[in-house]
Parts: sequence; structure tokens; C-alpha cells
Amino acid sequence: MLRFFTRLFATIGLLVVAALVGGAFLVIRHQPSLPRGVVLDLDLTHSLGEGGEDRLGGLLGHDASLRDVLDALERGRKDPRVKGVLARLGGDQIGFAQTQELRAAIDRFRASGRFAVAYAESYGDGGSGNRAFLLASAFDDVWLQPLGMVGLTGLSAEVPFARGALDLLGVQPQLMHREEYKSFSETFTQTSMTPANREMLQGLVGDLTNQLVDGVAKGRRLPPAGVRAAMERAPLLDREALDLKLIDHIGYADEARDAALQRAGQGVELVDLADYLTVAGGPHDSGPVVALIHVVGTITGGKSERPTFGEINAGSDTVVRAIEDAADDPDVRAILFRIDSGGGSVSASEAIRRALLKARQRGKPVIASMGDAAASGGYWIALAADRIVASPASLTGSIGVVAGKMSFGGLSEKLGVRWDRVPAARNAGMWSTMHPFSPSEEERMTAIIDATYASFLERVAEARRLTPDQTRAAAKGRVWTGAQARELGLIDDLGGQEEALTLARAAAGLEADAEVTLAPYPPPKSVADELLDLLSGGKGELIGALSAAAPLRPLLSALSPLRDQTGVRASMPPVGLR
Repeated sequence: MLRFFTRLFATIGLLVVAALVGGAFLVIRHQPSLPRGVVLDLDLTHSLGEGGEDRLGGLLGHDASLRDVLDALERGRKDPRVKGVLARLGGDQIGFAQTQELRAAIDRFRASGRFAVAYAESYGDGGSGNRAFLLASAFDDVWLQPLGMVGLTGLSAEVPFARGALDLLGVQPQLMHREEYKSFSETFTQTSMTPANREMLQGLVGDLTNQLVDGVAKGRRLPPAGVRAAMERAPLLDREALDLKLIDHIGYADEARDAALQRAGQGVELVDLADYLTVAGGPHDSGPVVALIHVVGTITGGKSERPTFGEINAGSDTVVRAIEDAADDPDVRAILFRIDSGGGSVSASEAIRRALLKARQRGKPVIASMGDAAASGGYWIALAADRIVASPASLTGSIGVVAGKMSFGGLSEKLGVRWDRVPAARNAGMWSTMHPFSPSEEERMTAIIDATYASFLERVAEARRLTPDQTRAAAKGRVWTGAQARELGLIDDLGGQEEALTLARAAAGLEADAEVTLAPYPPPKSVADELLDLLSGGKGELIGALSAAAPLRPLLSALSPLRDQTGVRASMPPVGLR
């Protein structure tokens, strides 16, 4: 029997490898061509990765790239073959700030005289559709399938509190934070929201709701009061949405497609985003070089990784090396530093910040562009930039720190295992997860966290040219939207990557619309190299990588803070905005 299963799994593994090799061969050999007329076919029903994705991402269930979508729209608006775009939407898989970037790209696309058609079976069927419909409202023709809904229900913030479960298990959280709005540790130390946390979340939800209402009102040419009234009624049935002028047509996918093709004229075909870029090329592939460096996920020491299970991380070794390579390259005129991170290790964040400062000292201007989040450690590293650009909905700030550990001694004793120790010094074994902090160890933790927070405040005041009082008012661990952060002086400009790229051109002494080559650092691997990494074990076990890892990632990411709470961290609190 054992031999049978061994052969069975070996056969499955061989078939999977053969499928990957064949798929990679087709990817490499496939040379699409473009028809005389093109309607870009975009699938926006899934989340969009910020950067660092591999070329085999589709085979492994990884996200598509936001950069690819922006490039296709930017290239398409200048291509006479491209007549319009047809986009399929769904739920709220795309982040709020990313949605705003895509809306701006659609606006530029439409301003060039081209049309944009959005279609969905439902905008948030069975869940929230706020961001999906906000994106759809930027299109000039919005379709909804019969029996579909418009889930413009408004925003809600959800925060988990695990203290009750930890008490039942006998797990003792010993976490300190600076200051009252730094609510990261409250997930483990409280059973409900503190007044400061509630105040912060109400401020976030209120500002983001205003942005949502204003965006839909502008896109659909409706009064904001009418959008708010519709929001109070939502989810809206298809006929209700049509009567309120939130959508233009009730129809099926084939009808929306046929209408888009008819609108484009004779001889026009739908062309997939990837095929279009393969033939047409990107909009930023000629001229002086601007280095594009991504920091995505939790900031840690070591190398950046995207494991099969768990969340992606930005390793300081990888990021620092990319910055140094860009600084060493004489062809690089500026660095576009894209951040989508809620923070992480303070020491890793400081290493990245220092590398950026050294790059600037070598004559490389740095423009930071914030994605859905650039908070805590993500904001720490942004401080090294010449200018900081954020979308109005980017979550940023959270200028505060948290440190401590989880003591599992009580749980261990419940299982019949008691730990004892023989320390060589008073604070030896301080980070043991089997014992709580002693008074001496707690005193050391207090000194460490106070010094780290003071350093954070000093760096903010110096980089942003704020007084101590202004810095303290914007800090206290509070998370802000990009729009709020601009009013506080924490960022310089509102916008997305295109606006940041315009600033990078200016910093490099180029014209605002000069052609540039946007070069990723580190350079992406080829399909063949990715395949070799996969087969050699560089991506983890092959079968595991092709398993149902993707659906599990959100759950594992939510639980990830339980894995490691030692050390000092600058991390944004977990907030579920729906």
C-alpha cells in the first residue's frame, strides 16, 4: 500500500512538472499580434499585486500587477489602434488607494477620446461592493447583469480582539505601545475598542466615506446627497440602481461586450492586457532611467519572500541591495520608491531608510509613492524621500511603536508541561515565551520603547520640518488617510504612481512629460529562471505551491501577529475596512 501511494504521488508530481514546463514553453513561444483595432480587455475581479510578482504568478495563483494595468491604460491612450476598454469588475478585492489610482488612469484614458465600459455580474454580490462601484463610476458606460446588485453600502471598520481566547488558553500578552492611538497591541490585550481607537477609526471611516461619496457623485454626475441617500438603501437591486442613475444598462456579459465592439467600429477585437503589452510595449520603456523599487508587505530583516502560506514580506537585505544597485547605476536618474506596507521591524525599517539617504547623497533623487498603506515602519522609510506622494485613501502615519511578547507558560502548564530556568544574568532569557517579563526585564523594555519612539518623533520632525508640538499632534500612533496626512504635513502631494513619476522627472532635471524607462530593481526574473527556481525548491514544495494556498493566505495573514511579538516593531493595527 505504501509503495502504491508513493508511486501515485510521484506520478502526480511528474504530471504537475510536465504541465508547468509545457505552460512555460507556451508562454515563451506565444507571440501574439494585434489587430488593426483594439478594445483592451481588463479583468479587475481579483486583487492587484503592487510589485515583486514572478512571471509564473498566474500558474501559482498569485495576483496580477497594478503596474501592468496602469501601463496598459497609459500606453493605450496614445495608441491609435486602441479604441476603448472593457473591464470586468466584481467585489472589493482591489484596495481603496489602488482604486483611486485606477480611476485616475481611466480618467486620462477617457480624456484622450477613448471610451471605457465597465461590467459586473454584481458589484459586491454577497459582500461589500463599495470600492468596486467606486471604480466602475469612473467609466462612461456601466453595465450590471440582471438580478445583480450594487453593494454601495458604505464603509465599516472591523477590528479583532483576541484577549478572551488568550485568557482561556492561558496565554499572557505583555505588549507595550506608544501612545494612546497605537492600537496594534489591543488585538491581544483588550476585549473591545478603547475610546482612542474608536475615535481614530471613526475619523478614518468618515474621511474615506466622504471620498467614496464624492468619487461616485463626480463619476456618475450625481449630487453627493443623492449618493448618500442611495447608500442608505443599498444593497440596491438592478432596477433600483438603474432608476437612481448609478448604472446605465442592465444586461449580460456578452451584451456588454457586443456593445463595446460595436461602439469601437469594424475590424476591432478584444485584446487581453498581457497580450497587448507584449506587442505594444509599456509606456515607460525608452529614455532616461528611473528606478522602480517596491516595498510590499511586512518589513523584516533578511531577504524578501512570498511564501506559499502566509503573507509577503519586504526583507531589508533585498530592499537595501536594490537601493544600492540603483544608486551605483550611472544610468539611473531618480528612484521611484513604491510602498505598500503597514510596517514591521524597526531595525529593518531603519536600514532601508539609511540606504535611501545614502542614495540621495550620491545624487539620486527619491520620490516615495504610497499604495493602500504606508504606515508605521512603512512611513518610517518614506521619511528618507525628497517628496512623499499618497493617494487620498492611503493609510499612513501611525507614528508609534509597540514591543513585547506573548507568554505561553500558562498554556504549557495546562498541557502538563512546566518550564524552569537557570539564568546567567538578571535579564537572561528575557525573550523566552515560557515566562513573563520580570520587573527588571519590564524596566528594560520600557526604556527601549521610549527611546525608539523618541527617535521616530525626531526623524519625523527633521524630515517633515515640523515643530515638536506639530509632530506630537500628528503622531501618538494614530493612523491617517492620505488626505488627512497632507493637511498635517506628513506628506507632500496627493496622487498615484504617475504623479510620483512626474515629480521624479522634475527632480532628475527632465521635462514633466519626458519619455523615461521605468526599470524595476531588482530586475524581474525570466520565465525560465522562475521555472528553474520552482523545480529546484526555491519556491518551496511544488505540490504545496500549487495547492489551495491562495484562499488560505488572508486567514494566515490575519493570524501572523501571533507568531512573533518579540522585539520592537512599528506596525499598523489590523483594520478591516469593508
